[in-house]
Amino acid sequence: VIDNGPWDVWGYHLIIGRWSSDMPLVLEECKAIPVWVKLSRVPVQYWTKLGLSYIASVIGKPLYMDANTTKRHRLSFSRICIEMAATSSFPDSIVLELENGCTTNIGVDYPWKTTACTLCKVFDHSNKTC
Repeated sequence: VIDNGPWDVWGYHLIIGRWSSDMPLVLEECKAIPVWVKLSRVPVQYWTKLGLSYIASVIGKPLYMDANTTKRHRLSFSRICIEMAATSSFPDSIVLELENGCTTNIGVDYPWKTTACTLCKVFDHSNKTC
């Protein structure tokens, strides 16, 4: 369950992490969360672990890919879990410069997106409630 998360259950984003005996039992500010991201229109030469990580690193820290992306069972889009910062702008496209000097737009879709406060830079509440 931990390796395949985060999970979306009935509209709620569920993030499960490993427990350790030295973990503090306090609710910390959430400044980054893992989010599944769909990348579309990825050029074939970038459809590798290194290439997809390179593209995904523009918007956050790539964590892992889903099984269909890893095994290349579905080439219409890739699905990557990315650690997104609360300061992220959640762009809907990425401009990628190709080896020949041309550029292409990679589509970015977030099946789930939470609110983030731009004032205190944390997730789970908006500027109105800060």
